[in-house]
Formats: sequence, structure tokens, C-alpha cells
Amino acid sequence: MFDIGFWELTVIAIVALLVVGPEELPTLARTTGRWINKARNFMGEMKDELESEVDRGKELKKRITEETKIADAHRSLSEATRAVSTIKRDLNEVISGDVLKPVPKKERDRMAVEDAEQVDSTAEPESSTSPKDDVSDDVVKK
Repeated sequence: MFDIGFWELTVIAIVALLVVGPEELPTLARTTGRWINKARNFMGEMKDELESEVDRGKELKKRITEETKIADAHRSLSEATRAVSTIKRDLNEVISGDVLKPVPKKERDRMAVEDAEQVDSTAEPESSTSPKDDVSDDVVKK
């Protein structure tokens, strides 16, 4: 704490002996020792208190990090839940919609004719139809 050597302490003791006198010097030394002891105890308590506060700060930082990770996981879970809900809603719309209802034969024939006209309009005039195209037309008509 203080950089006081042997010779400095000797000079202080001689000055104290001359100023206070030999009768009061033991009382002065005892009182000074008590004050120094109180100061050391106070400094030790402060050091312990500061160390405990630093430990609490580290623990708090660790808990905040953990809470951040939990919040990120919760956010990801919420996004996944929303995505699943959207997919579920879309599937329910498809299932309950007109997609799976049977199409009457007249409507299927009309759709097949429209498809054939579209194929004819996009096909080159010189190309001939292959047997494979006939099979795909049959599948469309069904």
C-alpha cells in the first residue's frame, strides 16, 4: 500500500516520541493500530463486496445470453408454426375446393378441345404428331 521502509518508520517513531512524549506514546501507538486495523477491515469488506458484485454481473450477463438464445428459438418456432399454419390452410382450401370434385364428361371434352387447339396453335405447321402425343392427349381428356 504505502512504500515505507525501516528508516522511514524509525524517523516517524522518533518524531512521535519527541512530540507526544514517553507517557502518551503507548496510547498513541495503540490508537493508531486500532485505526489502521479498522481501515484494513473496511478495505477487505469493500474488496469482498466488489468481487461479489462483479460475480453477479457475470451471472447476469450469462443469463441475458441464455434468454437471448431462448428468445431466438421461440421466434424461430413461431415462424415455423406460422409457415405450417399457412400450408395447412392452403391444403384445406385445396381439399375443400373444386380441385378434387369430379368434372362432368362434357366439361372434360371441352377442356380437351381447348388444349388441343392450344397445342395446334403453338406447334409448327410442318411437325407431325407422334404416338406419344396421342397418349398425353388421352390422359388430358380423362
